Amino acid sequence: MRKFLLSIIATTFIINILTAQNIIEGLVIDSENAPVVAATVLVKGTNTFTVTDVDGTFKFDTKQAPPFILQISSVGLIPREIDVQQITNKPLRIVLLSNNTFEEVYVTARRRKENIQDIPIPMTALIGAQVENTGAFNVNRLKEMVPTVQFYTSNQRNTTLNIRGLGSTFGLTNDGIDPGVGFYVDGVYYARPGATTLDFIDAESIEVLRGPQGTLYGKNTTAGAFNITTRKPSFTPVG
Repeated sequence: MRKFLLSIIATTFIINILTAQNIIEGLVIDSENAPVVAATVLVKGTNTFTVTDVDGTFKFDTKQAPPFILQISSVGLIPREIDVQQITNKPLRIVLLSNNTFEEVYVTARRRKENIQDIPIPMTALIGAQVENTGAFNVNRLKEMVPTVQFYTSNQRNTTLNIRGLGSTFGLTNDGIDPGVGFYVDGVYYARPGATTLDFIDAESIEVLRGPQGTLYGKNTTAGAFNITTRKPSFTPVG
C-alpha cells in the first residue's frame, strides 16, 4: 500500500511539473517603458491566446511544449514575433515599437476607388489579411468585428442578416423572403439569405455599409450592404 501511495504521489508530481512547463508569462511595454494594455499574445498557428492586463502583463497556458512562436500585437504598434525555445521562470520582457506610419484605406463601395475618409457613408472596411488573422472566415465570425451587424441562423433556410436591427425576419423558414441587407461578391448580388452562411474564399477586402444603399445597389439594401472583393488571379503561389 505504501509503495502504491508513493507511486501516485510521484505521478501527480510529474504531471504537475509537465503541466507547469507550458505556463508562460511576461510583460509587454512600448518604447517609453509604458505598459501596453490589451495587447494580444498568440501562439502562432493555433487559437491559443491571451491579452495583457492593465499592467501590461500576461500569463497563460500555451497548451503545447516549446519550441513555438509567440505573436504579439497591439493597435498603433508594430507587431513582433518571439521564438520560444524553452520556458523558464524568468518572465518575458517584450518591447513593441510605435508605428507612426498610417496607410490610407481605399474602398470601392461607390463603384469607384476612393479614400474611405472622403466617403460620406458610415461603413467599416477590412482587408483580407485582417480577416484571416482573426479567423473571421464567414459572416457569423465577422459580426464580432463589425459594429451594428447581427447574424442569426439555424440552417440555410432560416437565416437572417441585419444591420442596426433592420433586415429580415427570423422564423421557421425565410428562404423566400427578400433580405434587407444586400450581399455582393465581386459585384454579383446573392439574392437568398442562406448564401450569407458560406465561408469567404480568397477575400481581398470586405466593406460593410450601414444605412440605405438603394441609389447604388438597388432594392434589398434598406438596412445596408456587404461588398466583398476577392483576390485577383495570380501566378504567384499563396498560402
